[in-house]
Amino acid sequence: MGRIPTRLAVASLVALALGLPPAGAAAGPRAESSDPTNAVGTLIDTVRVRIVDNAFRPRTITVVQGTRVRWVNRGDNPHTSTSNKDVWDSGLLDPGEAYSRVFRREGTFKYHCSVHPAVMKGTVTVT
Repeated sequence: MGRIPTRLAVASLVALALGLPPAGAAAGPRAESSDPTNAVGTLIDTVRVRIVDNAFRPRTITVVQGTRVRWVNRGDNPHTSTSNKDVWDSGLLDPGEAYSRVFRREGTFKYHCSVHPAVMKGTVTVT
């Protein structure tokens, strides 16, 4: 992932100037929330995954801890983003609808569309 997203770089500089840990640094346990900021008040970066008929694009992504992943259904049919290990389930997303989740733990998270589980699979790797 060689390049740091601009918002993360700016947030890190602001945090350092205020004497806080850089953005993306572990700040202790945090509860899942719809708040678009992390524990030090900086904006959370968002990575988008398009859901098209019979595919997630991109199929595999790698993000840093604290990144929000947003699945947007751009297909013509309903789909889901459903964790293989019951970590999350978007529920049925009609065309045009979206679902977001902040990944706060490192790991590899495999997921699928529960409507089309044999063909629609994806992976989020959190570093």
